[in-house]
Amino acid sequence: MKRDAIKTTIFDSFDDAESVWRRFEREGECYAFQSFGWLKDWYTEIGCHSSVRPCIVSVECTDGTPLMLLPLAIQRRGLVSCLEWLGGTISDYQGPIVSNDLSDKISKSLFLEIWKDVLAKLPRFNAVLLENQPEYINKQKNPFMHLPCEPHASSAYFTQISGTLDSFLKEKRSSKSRSTERRKFRRLAEHGTLEFVVTANEEDLDSTLNTMFEQKSESYKEMGVTDLFEQSIYRDFFKSMTEHYVRDGFIQLCALKLDEQILATHWGMVFKNRFYFFMPTYARGELARYAPGNLLMQHMFDWCLSNDVQIFDFTVGDEPYKKLWCDERLDLYNSSEARTFLGLFYVWLVRMRWRLKRKIKHSPGLFKAASRLRKSLARFKH
Repeated sequence: MKRDAIKTTIFDSFDDAESVWRRFEREGECYAFQSFGWLKDWYTEIGCHSSVRPCIVSVECTDGTPLMLLPLAIQRRGLVSCLEWLGGTISDYQGPIVSNDLSDKISKSLFLEIWKDVLAKLPRFNAVLLENQPEYINKQKNPFMHLPCEPHASSAYFTQISGTLDSFLKEKRSSKSRSTERRKFRRLAEHGTLEFVVTANEEDLDSTLNTMFEQKSESYKEMGVTDLFEQSIYRDFFKSMTEHYVRDGFIQLCALKLDEQILATHWGMVFKNRFYFFMPTYARGELARYAPGNLLMQHMFDWCLSNDVQIFDFTVGDEPYKKLWCDERLDLYNSSEARTFLGLFYVWLVRMRWRLKRKIKHSPGLFKAASRLRKSLARFKH
C-alpha cells in the first residue's frame, strides 16, 4: 500500500468522531479502554476538568476501508503541552484501534510516514508522551511499537478460560491450594448465608458502588497511595459508566454478601469476549482472613464460563497472585519525543521518572523499602 492511498481525518470532539469511531470499534481490534463509551465518559467526567483537548485521528484507505483510529489528546501540564492518549491514569491499556489485517497492509516505513503526517496536522505541542501501550492489540502487533519505546514499569496478565470451574481450578491450582481455599470458604459460610450477586437494580447498584468506594479507599490508605475516590470526578466516572452500561453488559458490578453484609465487590468490563478484572475490593476485619475476595473471584470465573467469555484479563500489575492464575503476559511500552526546546527538558524528566519507577518495581529490596516509606508517610499524613 502506498501513502497516497491513505487519508487522515482529525476530529476535535467526540460527537463528530462517534460514527467513525463506533465503526472502527465494531470492525477492528481494540481493548475496552479504547471503546467510545469508556473514553467518552472518561472525558466527560475527568478529562474535561484537566485541560484535555481531544485530537481524534481516523486513518483510512481512500475507499473508506478503516486502518487505524487514534484516540489522542493534547493536555496542558503546567507550562508544557503534551500529546497523549485519551484515558489518563485510569485506563490500563492505551493506544489505537486497528483493523484486523493492519500488519499485512502497513509496513514500518509506511506507518512512520503516516505518523509524521499526523503530527504535522495536529495543533502545536511541546512533547509526545504515549504511555501504557500494549505490545499487541489482541492478535495484531501494535504499530506504535515502531516508534522508539522503553518498557513500562509493569506488565499485564491474562488467561484463556474454558471448560468447567472445577477443571479450570484443577488446571491452575494445586490440590493442596484448592483444599486450603475450600476450608476457608467453609469457615466463612459458618458465619451466615453466602450469596454471589451480579447487581442490576438501581438501589443495589448505588449501595454496592458506595461500598466499593469505601473498601477501595481503605485499601489505598493501607498501601499509602493516592486515594482516587477522594476526588469526586473519579466517583462520578464509575457512577456514570455503571448507569450507562451495566444493563447492556459492558459493565459488570458484582458482590459477595454474607447475609446483608457486603464482604467483597468487583467492578469490571466485558468486551469482545474478554472479562476485565479491574476494580476488586474487600472488607477489612476479622472475616478477611477467609479470603472473601478470592471466593468472589472464583464466582466470577464461573460466571465467565457460563457466559461465553474466552479471556480473563487481570490487567496491569505484577502482583504475585496474577501469575498463579495466568499463562500469558502482555508487555507494555512508553514512547516519548520532544517537539520544542521546552519539551526536550520535560521529556528528559519524564523518562527519568519512568526508569526510576521501573527500577524500583523490579528490585525486591528497593520495592520493599519504597513500600515501607510510602506507608509511613501515609500514616503521618492521616
